[in-house]
Amino acid sequence: MLEICLAFRSAAQLGCVYGMQCTGKGHFGLLCLFHNLVLWQKQFYYITSEEISIPEVREGWHLSWHPRGKAMLPEHIKVVSPSALPWEHEQGVQTKYLDQALIYNWLDQGNMFHQMMEAGNFIYATACRLLDACTHDTSHYQLFATGYFEFANDNGLPAAHESLQCLTSRMPRWIEDPYWDDQVVVIGKTAVGLGGHCDESEHQDKLQCEWDSISYMQNEYTSGHRQLLLDCLGVRDESSKPSQQQTKVTIMQRLLAKGRSMLNILEMKSAIAATGAEVQIVNMEGKTLKWQAELLAHSHVYILVHGAAMALYMFLPKHAAIIEIQHHYAHSAVYPSDMHQRTVTRYDMDYHHELLITQKSTDISLQKEKVLKDEVYQKLTCGEQLQLWEQGLCPGEKDDKLQQHCVKQWIFLAGNMMVDLRMLKETYHRAWQALPA
Repeated sequence: MLEICLAFRSAAQLGCVYGMQCTGKGHFGLLCLFHNLVLWQKQFYYITSEEISIPEVREGWHLSWHPRGKAMLPEHIKVVSPSALPWEHEQGVQTKYLDQALIYNWLDQGNMFHQMMEAGNFIYATACRLLDACTHDTSHYQLFATGYFEFANDNGLPAAHESLQCLTSRMPRWIEDPYWDDQVVVIGKTAVGLGGHCDESEHQDKLQCEWDSISYMQNEYTSGHRQLLLDCLGVRDESSKPSQQQTKVTIMQRLLAKGRSMLNILEMKSAIAATGAEVQIVNMEGKTLKWQAELLAHSHVYILVHGAAMALYMFLPKHAAIIEIQHHYAHSAVYPSDMHQRTVTRYDMDYHHELLITQKSTDISLQKEKVLKDEVYQKLTCGEQLQLWEQGLCPGEKDDKLQQHCVKQWIFLAGNMMVDLRMLKETYHRAWQALPA
């Protein structure tokens, strides 16, 4: 039967098995497993004589707002009759057979956190549940991107692309990649789906509702994804056990030009080193994922300003502590109060999370070249501009569009900060106390 299916001129009429099985409803979205789906000329085909429609499947909670995060739309999979196969009379067509595949939309998610913690967790959980690809040794499916993707073009995110390559032994590919030209690709099992859906009328905090409703963010999958990456990278799990006696602290510093850099980082290092800890300051720009994973695997306390490097939480050893720093404006206006503590609890690693929120508006230092060319800023009154530069106060009323723009575009994305050393010492002491004695 396999040879008949591979020949595939009239495969649907010759008894090949086709099918679509979708499970899940309500807050848990859909998981769909297609049997013998076909890729031909940049389009997936589901062959059936029945009148059906392909359900729309959301891909994850963050994709409701992410600019590249469109849902897996019905037009990506077209229903076709066995009597109207579009490749039936094409000349010079080759047939290729794949045992397993997984369809995703945008494989380039903009930064490391969205790539590894969100897209990566989603892909892993779907593959594990539908394809039994739960370990590094059992993950051999083809990962398809319906949105543009080129593995060699990592857009400055080499480590993010490394994390994708670890998900499966096959090279991730865009469905419009020339690699698939003139091929009818028959896929034994194709996984699609998994996403949360929240009834906003029942929940005041939409983000928390969506986050908690998605099964791929549960321990079973996030911890499995963590272990798969460790095995792929050859990093020993818990190779350095946290200790109050010989505490190793890693402070992750962002580039000054990119914003969210800690301006008094040397003073921060001195303050923590005075407790007897071994402290190192690092920058992750351009570093391989293996280098970053090895670094975190030997860290006991991880200190960073809120950002993409939070994706590296998963490489910390068990019982490690995390100090996440946020400016009070960004914290109050952009994130739920415990959003990233919830991220930490998704791993069975007993991580301790501390949130250090700067209290002074004047602790922020805006990057003038980014703010001054902003059209919104140029429309501010002189008084509002002076208030922003001299007092660090955003114009507008709380939660209105003007203040939201100020917080996200100027404070969060174009601001560097001074970290209160007294607060840092107190926060570090609590983190240190949480480490094993």
